[in-house]
Formats: sequence, structure tokens, C-alpha cells
Amino acid sequence: MMSRFSASDAPIIPLQAGIPRTPSNCVLIHTFIREGTRLLRLRHHFLCGIVVAGLLCGSLYGSQWAAAAGAVRMPSAASASSGDISGTAAEASAAPQRLVRITDVTNIRQSPSLEAAVLKKAQPGQTYAILKTVAKPEGDWHQVLLAEDKTAYIASWVVETAESQPEESPAIAQEQPEQQSRIILNIIDVTNVRAEPSLEGAILAKAQPGQTYTAIGTEGAWYKVALADGKPAYIAGWVVTSTTLSGSASQSADSQVYIYHTHNRESWKSVAANKSGTSVDDAKTNITLVGLELGQILQQKGIPAITANDDIAGRLVLKNLSYAQAYSESRKTIQEAIKTTPSLSYFFDIHRDADVPYSQTTATINGKTYARIMFVIGTGNPNYADNAAFAEELNQLLEKKYPGLSRGVLVKNAHQGNGEYNQSLSPHSLLLEFGGVNNTLEENKRTAAAFADIFAEYYASVQSPSKQ
Repeated sequence: MMSRFSASDAPIIPLQAGIPRTPSNCVLIHTFIREGTRLLRLRHHFLCGIVVAGLLCGSLYGSQWAAAAGAVRMPSAASASSGDISGTAAEASAAPQRLVRITDVTNIRQSPSLEAAVLKKAQPGQTYAILKTVAKPEGDWHQVLLAEDKTAYIASWVVETAESQPEESPAIAQEQPEQQSRIILNIIDVTNVRAEPSLEGAILAKAQPGQTYTAIGTEGAWYKVALADGKPAYIAGWVVTSTTLSGSASQSADSQVYIYHTHNRESWKSVAANKSGTSVDDAKTNITLVGLELGQILQQKGIPAITANDDIAGRLVLKNLSYAQAYSESRKTIQEAIKTTPSLSYFFDIHRDADVPYSQTTATINGKTYARIMFVIGTGNPNYADNAAFAEELNQLLEKKYPGLSRGVLVKNAHQGNGEYNQSLSPHSLLLEFGGVNNTLEENKRTAAAFADIFAEYYASVQSPSKQ
């Protein structure tokens, strides 16, 4: 029977010091754990009975009994019937607050059993949203979501769990104010359009790659859209790319600037939730806030701008892609943006540099600290000289008005990084490194304002009649 276990999801049985690790001892301890679990379940049923008794009596004492017994939280009828602990899949989709983090190569199985077929191997560092948790004699299993609405199971005893970090789906505003902003959904793979914001909702249509929808609202991690016949429908937020049009950009198709983030979860040591190894990442407080600040200031200066809010990091996890493939994924968002808004001319990929000393990534101007900017150009683009000339022009404007704020223009070939950075899509495409892991969000926002200032100056100069 031991052959059904694999190293990647076998139960870990700790033995006290001095107890021989023999097969018979392991069996005894495993039996003890199983029986202990059964007794805990009996206690759960007993406590639930106390709560019910209190409700039937209609007295205050029933509530007091329940509180004294541990304030048991009664499961919903749906979760009770299905046997799960954390709620239904629809509830998990509406509030994706629980995650599993993969810490070692782990089996993802077709059903909650050590004998179930292995669908894939999860890699260290990946995360998955928990839809529900299923109790089994050997331990709990987490149901997780894979691509194309497929579900699978991961043994709870070989992963870590986290709360309040919805990593599998993009951050979605709860309201879409009419006449102020709108979210455009870009379909990148065949996607189910459902009647309800749930994986159990009826499939009304299959959205095809290249199609776009305008979100008319949100429910949890689901976008609400209108079909051609006016009927409402829902699309899962984690299987599409999205672009937010705000201010005057939402009223016209003449947007000029496109701001996006290939490494969208890059954060700072002072606030990041994940600081394992060389990673300094956060699902909420990250570099996208700097791009958003830049876009808003450009809008205020009369430059129509679009700020993308795609969760590229989440998409890599969903598709089981490597970190190196992030640029291929962000390229798709740019191409969709160009297709829907042909007027786009300038493309800024906002990043945060690595663990560079604070003294090298920080400038003090008029008594305030700023995160310094570095312009990165890839020679993998055959027309990279155009991008380099654009970067140099902005670099000179920055140095003139904000001395010391620029770290200069860095030219990299394929042996030093990606080598192309999607810059072949436009002669005015730049990768901008804002500060490093030791800077702060406020320092980066000051820099965003400074960059918007000099770009507005450049933009006005090329729009003037003498430059036409």
C-alpha cells in the first residue's frame, strides 16, 4: 500500500525524539491522528447541536452556551451538503481570500485522493486560489482552479496557505462610474461567458481570442458584461486581460500613452508581503500604483493615457509559465491595446529595479527624496536606435529639470536580459526602472510626477506646428 504515496504529497508524520521510526510505529501514529480527527468531528457535531438547541429555545442562554463552547460558525446548507469546509466555489470566486503557496514540487491531482491521477506538477513559488477545502481521512485537500475553468486538488499538508492576498485574480474596482472610466476586457484564449458569476453558472457563449467586451460592473472576481442581445453575462477576471480607460481617455479613441507593467507585483522591502529569496513582491502594494499615478497626472496635463491593470504574474501561474515568459504575456496586452486604440504612440513599461543600494537609487531634490529612473533599451529590436534616441531625449530633459534623478540610458543585448522588451512594437517604447527594492512608494510617486512633467514638455514640443 505504500506505493500509492509519492514524495510530493505523502503525509509527514513527526516522531518524538527517542521513538524508533519503524513502519509499525508510523502506522500506529497515523491511526492515532485519524482517530483524533474523527473525535474532533464528533465534537463539532456536538457543538452544532448546542447552537441548534439554543435557537429552538429562543433564549439568551443558547447563545451563551454556543459562545462558551467555542462560538462555532455554522456552515451553509450548500457547503454542508458538499462536505467542504470553506464554502462553495461560487463563494470562493466572489471573495478569493485564501491561497495555497507551493514550497516544493507538488502533485496536482484530479480528485482529492492520493490514488487519483496526477494532472501536473506545481513548482515552488507558484500560487493557486482555493475554491473549497475537502476533508478526507488522510487530511484536507484544497480544490484549486487551473486554466479553462478546470479544477484540481492539492494536499493541504504539503503547501502553505495565506489569507487576504487574492493572487489568482486581478484587482477589480467594485464600481465602474459611468462617463468617467471603463474597463475593456481583452479575450486571449477561448473563454466561457456564463449566466452567473460562478464556475457552476450556465455557459451562454464562448468568447474567442481577439474579442473585446466592456465591463458594466463586477461581482467579486467576475466581470459583468452585456451580450449582443442586451442580456447580462459574466466573465472570470483571471482568464482575460483588462485595460482601464479613465478621464477624457474614456470619452474618445485618441489616447496617446499606454502604461503597463510586465512584472506587475514588484514591490518594496518596507511593504512587500513576499520577501522570500530574491523576490520582493506584493499582490496589492506594488509598482502598478506608480503607473496609475503617472497615468492620472498625464490625464490632468491633457495627455490622453491608458493605464493597464493586467495581472501578468497571476497569468503566469494560471498558465504554468516561467517568469521569463512575462514579456510574451505583456506583449499580448500591448497588441490588443493597439488593435482597440490605434492612436496609441507611446508605451511605458514601468518596473522597479532589484536590490541596488539605496544611495544609488535615490536622489534628493529640494529636500525631498525621489526614486531615480533608469531607461532600458534592448538591442534585440532591429530598430532599437529609434527607441534609444527617444530615451536619450527624455533623459536630457529629466537631467535639465531634475538634476540627478536619471540613472541614464542602459542598452542591453539578449545575453543581458530579454533583449527586446516589446520595443519592436513602437519606436517610442521604453522600459523604465523606477528606484529599487529599498525605495518607498511615496518616493516613486514623486518620480512619477517628475517624469510626467518632462514628458508633457516633450509631448507639447512634438505637437507644435513647427514640429509637424
